[in-house]
Amino acid sequence: MAAARHVKCRMRVVTTLLLVGTAALALADPFRPSISDQIKLGKEAAEQVRKKEKVLPDTDGRVKELRRLGKMLVDLIPAKEKKDRPFVYSFDVVESKEVNAFALPGGPIFFYTGLLDKLKNEDEVVGILGHEMTHIRNQHWASAYADNMKRQLGIVAILTIVKANNDIFNMAGAADTVFGSLPYSRKHESEADTVGFDLMVQAGYNPQGMADVFTMLGKVSKGGGPEFLNTHPDSANRVKAIEKRIKDSGKTFPPERPRKPEATGVTWKKGWATLGGKG
Repeated sequence: MAAARHVKCRMRVVTTLLLVGTAALALADPFRPSISDQIKLGKEAAEQVRKKEKVLPDTDGRVKELRRLGKMLVDLIPAKEKKDRPFVYSFDVVESKEVNAFALPGGPIFFYTGLLDKLKNEDEVVGILGHEMTHIRNQHWASAYADNMKRQLGIVAILTIVKANNDIFNMAGAADTVFGSLPYSRKHESEADTVGFDLMVQAGYNPQGMADVFTMLGKVSKGGGPEFLNTHPDSANRVKAIEKRIKDSGKTFPPERPRKPEATGVTWKKGWATLGGKG
């Protein structure tokens, strides 16, 4: 009897959620966080990152470089888009050996020094910036969140109808992660590559820089496993897709731009190049 009451209670909750969701869908996606919610969440998450991680000061050359290039790309965003989606972009660098960068909903972007120190030119930096900015501009986190909520709601509804036990619920959740969440994430990563490509070309940079970054990432990754179990597309496949776009465009792109010495830890003293300012 207790089990029957538990199933009936779960059914009432599912039915209510389905009815509310169906009515709200006529107006908008009720599961998708609003622009203001994304901005608020991103700011809060960024503050947590700044408290827990060693974020470099504003005076650091790498921070100045990232913000200069980031502002350049933000300035290229159409005015209407800025009005409709007034994201608050920020660019910070975290002192860490991790080879990575990430974007938070609403605008904050963080690069790790482990990644920045491996980039040879500004084109590579701009390639990653364009990619991460696309995640924000196209609201990938909000879409993924909404998609996951709807998928989970559907799983609960179906399994409740067939009177599944908790073990079945747990296994279904794990399966959904592999066959639902991860492919959707890879779709966003591919979209970020494509739109980021267009943005860096619009800014006057060479998209080969983006391809070179993924070539480098493919070399430094350790045992990433098969593509269908990863949230990101295979690096080699991404390089092929980018280089195909370069070839198909039929355009001649400008030479890649070297990074400024202060952004790479290289300083100049009496005509000699030194690292970290030490002779």
